[in-house]
Amino acid sequence: MTNSRTIRIAAAIAVTALLAGCSASAATPPATAKTYTYKDMTVGFIQTGSESGWRAANTSSFNEDAKSKGITLKFYDSQNKIENQITAFNQFIQDPQVNVIVLAAVGTTGYDDVLKQAKAAGKVVVLEDRRIEADSSLYYTYIGSDFNAEGQKGAKAMCDLLKNSTGKKVVEIGGDQAASAAIDRAKGFREKMGDCGITVTATQSAPGWDPVQGKAIMEAYLKNSKDIQGVYAHNDELAIAAIQAIEAAGLTPGKDIQVVGFDATANGFKYLISGKLGADIECNPLLAPQVYEAALKALNGDNSVPKWVPSQEGEFFAAQGAATLQSILDTRKY
Repeated sequence: MTNSRTIRIAAAIAVTALLAGCSASAATPPATAKTYTYKDMTVGFIQTGSESGWRAANTSSFNEDAKSKGITLKFYDSQNKIENQITAFNQFIQDPQVNVIVLAAVGTTGYDDVLKQAKAAGKVVVLEDRRIEADSSLYYTYIGSDFNAEGQKGAKAMCDLLKNSTGKKVVEIGGDQAASAAIDRAKGFREKMGDCGITVTATQSAPGWDPVQGKAIMEAYLKNSKDIQGVYAHNDELAIAAIQAIEAAGLTPGKDIQVVGFDATANGFKYLISGKLGADIECNPLLAPQVYEAALKALNGDNSVPKWVPSQEGEFFAAQGAATLQSILDTRKY
């Protein structure tokens, strides 16, 4: 009798424990990972500055796409100073709302410490437009141009423009030499200029991509010698500055001296249409959709995005004709 009673009590305890366990399991289901949407993103965007029409279009791309997607965007204009970018980086690392940091780097080095701090703080970092020299494990991806390839395209364009010229002396007006765009465009040009016997007879950089300095550089070149057949300028503003200096010297751009530029902005197109700019190699500033898409994937743990996502770009030439170029310009956003 005693054994039977003991068995009944033990069975009751076991059933109670089982029911309690089932009840607890039902009340606290296993935790699931959060799925982020664009509305969950707060982006700290560290822009280089406002040095050109290209940069203005780049900034507008981030503002407009953030608004359309419901992304919270915190914008910082670093005025082309690396020290300002480091300050902004630290601010966004400390900001609990920011979960994504986007960097358009002024220089190529000097970011290692803040990248390490951002990673430790769990922030997603995406590079846009400009490459940097840093361990790729410290950022999610780089989205932007192949500036070396752009430089090679610029050399080919100059070769075509000078194919009937007896002289092939070219002067270079470089962009800010801390920037990967300027470094790689110069390198790429030199890798291909020998294909048609081009010689770079003079080169000087315009800090901050300043067109005022670009014009002064071209004026100095022309004072030293007018035996110049081509100008290789690292963006549209510098190319236009060179054109203005050429005209002021009584020469005809597109005839006496051929000019190649980069970016293919609306302002650059105007000079292509007039024939004063011989070629314009595109550098697409509308990178925000690609950047935001990559950042969202990073927040959701997607590791399939490559370390470099190239932007899609073209080339434009005065030889295409004013009507064709105008029809292209009419459809462009920058």
